[in-house]
Amino acid sequence: MESFEFFSKLDEKSQKALLEEAVFMKVPSGMQLYTQGDICSDILFLTKGRVRVVRQHENGQSVLLYYFGQGEQCNVNFTASYNSAPAVGTAIAETDLEGFDIPAKLIARLFVEDKAFQRYVFDQYVKRIDDMATMIEDIRFLSLDTRLLHWLQSQGSKTIQMTHEEIGDILGTSREVVSKILKGFEKNSIVKLSRKSIEIL
Repeated sequence: MESFEFFSKLDEKSQKALLEEAVFMKVPSGMQLYTQGDICSDILFLTKGRVRVVRQHENGQSVLLYYFGQGEQCNVNFTASYNSAPAVGTAIAETDLEGFDIPAKLIARLFVEDKAFQRYVFDQYVKRIDDMATMIEDIRFLSLDTRLLHWLQSQGSKTIQMTHEEIGDILGTSREVVSKILKGFEKNSIVKLSRKSIEIL
């Protein structure tokens, strides 16, 4: 827990409680941390990796809400745990993860008692709102092929190991539409396609 920026700002009592109750854990890529509708009893504070949080529609399709990574915790996870309410999304490990699992009861107490921790949580909400506002702007004002290209370029790697269906879930469209756009990109030498892999040229 010492690697989190907020930890050194906590009072001694809060630091001690976190160190006593935090459980280090590893999660393999592709695993769901929680599913939409779950009531979470613990909150994961991530030290390594990246998680995708999506909202699922009753028709089976999904749309990306946001990502969170090293040094962060999930706002959906926090809200579901703190309020004992059903999670409004599903969290999926995009990479192998490492982090600390902390009981929701301790987090609720720290949020009330320690201003430094409260500030950290609110900073996370500000970031998530900004991410979601950007996503809404993109959906409203950008064409789907532009959104797909921007998403590909934002992944931080020239090679993306993901199926067209998974990308469709992130962008809120179908596998068929993603495949059609990617084939157009390949024809224009923007990407090279292979099974479960997209190489940006």
